[in-house]
Amino acid sequence: MSLSPVSTTFLGADNLVDPNLVETPYAFLGIPYGPPYAGWELSASADAADCVRNLTSSRSFTRFITHWNFDIGGPQSENGRPNVTDLGNVQGDVHNIDRIYSAALDALLPLVRNGIVPLVMGGLDSIPPMLVAPFQGVEDINVLQLDAHIDYRDEIYGRRDGYSSPMRRIRDFSCVHDLVQVGARSIGSARREEVEAALAAGNKIITAWDVHEKGAHNIAAQLELNRRWVICVDCDGMDPTIAPGVGVPEPGGLTFVQTATLIRHLAKQNRIAGIVFSEFQPARDVSGTTALTIIRLLLTILGIQRSPERIKPLSV
Repeated sequence: MSLSPVSTTFLGADNLVDPNLVETPYAFLGIPYGPPYAGWELSASADAADCVRNLTSSRSFTRFITHWNFDIGGPQSENGRPNVTDLGNVQGDVHNIDRIYSAALDALLPLVRNGIVPLVMGGLDSIPPMLVAPFQGVEDINVLQLDAHIDYRDEIYGRRDGYSSPMRRIRDFSCVHDLVQVGARSIGSARREEVEAALAAGNKIITAWDVHEKGAHNIAAQLELNRRWVICVDCDGMDPTIAPGVGVPEPGGLTFVQTATLIRHLAKQNRIAGIVFSEFQPARDVSGTTALTIIRLLLTILGIQRSPERIKPLSV
């Protein structure tokens, strides 16, 4: 198994490097990078998962695990256990960058087949298809993207799996039904042809302006609940006031309350199948703000959706 152990775990959880042994409802996993366009991108977010882990310890979330969390309206944990296992980090080889996809799938597929909800802390935004891939042939899902960009380029520099293409590649999976893209704003890699292709594929694009003007509760009510959702959070989808540690900060992003409202809505309905955070670059963070935002959103899921629905796989 291509997983490396860690000394400090997420919320003080047990550390395993065999996903087949996970017995908790959730599993935290670091994937340090995905396919890049340039070499420096391999290190930009490589320590994101460890940064999040370390902050759960230094901010005493681990010690206060039984204390009241006003984000969820009750104690974070009733029994003193974090309800999650830490699988460490997927091992990567910068000399064979394509290997990380198969290594990530090796770690995630047993979780999905066993009904464990993956909490993935990724590198740059070519990571999300790695979380969706194990659902193919196992469970039909919807995907919620929170991002400043729609990431629908078919290719850039000959790469079809870079960080401008994850939603295009996710749309390639037949297990994906609704693909709702929330938070788009400003100018990114998308051209008219990408926007038209996304809409033609049935994607729903909800801009940041839509969220601000119509309200997050209104947007959340539009998410159908017949299937579970994989949530893909590119940290630049959130406003730089709560997520400054990104490569391209864009004013006007989703607030913490707006982001949490969408996630809480799905958690309350027991509809979250997995979540991945990407584009968090710790070297660009300010006073640990981005890491803290990620932690609070994950604590919200763990506290509200305490017992995820165990789906019987379509096939194994």
